[in-house]
Amino acid sequence: MEYLQYSEQEAYLLSLAGRLLLENSVRTEGVHQAVDRLAKALGIEVRVFVEYKALMLTIKTGYHFSARVSTPVPLMKIDMALTNQVLHLIEEVEKTGKEQQDAIAQLEKIRQTPPLYHRWLVVLMLGLAAGGLAKIFAGDWLSFAIAGFATAIGVILRQELSKRQFNFFLIIFAAAFVGGILSGVAIRLGLTSTPEVCLLVPSMMLVPGVHLINAVLDMVENHMSVGIARLGFSLMTLGAILFGLLLSANLTGTLIAVSSNITALSLGEDIIFAGLVAAGFAVAFNVPKKILWACILCGMIGHGVRLLCIQFGPGIIWGNLIASTVVGLMAMYFSRWYKSSIAAISFGAVVGMIPGIFAFRAGSGLIQIMTLGSNAELPLIANTIVMTGTAVLMTLGIPLGIGIPSIIFGRRR
Repeated sequence: MEYLQYSEQEAYLLSLAGRLLLENSVRTEGVHQAVDRLAKALGIEVRVFVEYKALMLTIKTGYHFSARVSTPVPLMKIDMALTNQVLHLIEEVEKTGKEQQDAIAQLEKIRQTPPLYHRWLVVLMLGLAAGGLAKIFAGDWLSFAIAGFATAIGVILRQELSKRQFNFFLIIFAAAFVGGILSGVAIRLGLTSTPEVCLLVPSMMLVPGVHLINAVLDMVENHMSVGIARLGFSLMTLGAILFGLLLSANLTGTLIAVSSNITALSLGEDIIFAGLVAAGFAVAFNVPKKILWACILCGMIGHGVRLLCIQFGPGIIWGNLIASTVVGLMAMYFSRWYKSSIAAISFGAVVGMIPGIFAFRAGSGLIQIMTLGSNAELPLIANTIVMTGTAVLMTLGIPLGIGIPSIIFGRRR
C-alpha cells in the first residue's frame, strides 16, 4: 500500500475512522468524540462537521487551516463488531502511539472484514425473533411459526435485492408486502386464532429501530441536521413498510384494527421470548460473540421490567422509559467489563420495544379517516390519535432511557 504524505496521512486516518463509524450507525456525538480522541492522540487540532452523507474535517496547522471531506457515506448499515474494532483501535493509538501507517492498514482491514454470522444464521435468528415477538403480543404457536416463516422469507428477499442494488425503500416495501401476503393467506386459510398479530409482526421486524433511536439522540445532543435527516429516513422507511403492509392486507382481505386488547403473558414467558427477540436482533446487528449473552440478558431483564410497569405500575409509555434506563445501566456495566460500546449491548436489547404495532395501527386509522372524510366516526379518530401519541412517546422513551445512565455517570461511547 502506498501511504500519503505526513499531513495527508493524518487527515486520511481521521477521515477513514470517522467515516466507518458514521456509515455503521454510530450517533453523531459518538463520531465527534472518537475523531477528537484520535486527533488528540496524533497531536493535531481538528474540527469535525458531520453530515448525513459525509464527514468534513478542518485541520489546523499553525495559522493555516485545511479542509478534508470524506468520500460519500453509503446507506447506513448496522455493524456493532466493526464499530467496536474501530473504537478499540483509537484506544490503542491513544495508549501506545501506534504508527499511522499501521493504523490505516488496520482500519482498511476492519472495513473489509466479513460479518461474524453467516447469512443463513441471520435468516434463522430473525425468523425466531419474529416468532418470539408474536408470542409477546399473545399470538398462538401457529402465529409464531407463520410470522417466523414470513419474516425469514422477507429477510432472504432483502438480502437478494440488496445484492442487486435495488432502491432501499423499494426493498423494504417488497419485504413488507411479501410478509403480509404470506401471513394474509395463512389467516384466510384459518391457520391461526390470532390473525392480527400474525399479520403485523413480519412488518414490525422491518421497523428501523436503531435509526429512530439515533435520530432522537442526535437531536437531544443538538446535532439537529443529522438527527432530522435520520428521522426523515426512518419515517420514509415506516411509510414504505406501511404501504406494503396495507396493500397486502387489502389483497388478502385481512383487516388491521386501529385498537385491540392484547392479553399479557406471564412474566416468565415474556422474559424468555424477549430473550429470543434480543438474540435475533443482536445477530442481525453483528454484535460481537463475547457480548452476545449480555445483549440477550439486557433484553430479557428490560422487557420483564416493562411488563411489570404495564401490569402494576405507570403503564407502557413510562414502562418503555424505565425499562430502557435499566438496560442502559446494565449495558454501561457490561461495556466497562468487556471494553465495548454501550450501543453494541443496548440496541439489540431495546429495539424489540420499538412500538411498531402502534405505529401501524395509527397509520391504518389515518388512512381510514382520510378515506371516510367527514363520515369518520369519533371512536376511529380518537383511537388513531391515541395510537399515534403512544407510538411517539414510546419511541422517545427508549433513547432517553438508554442515555440517562450515561448522562448521570458521564460515559458515552
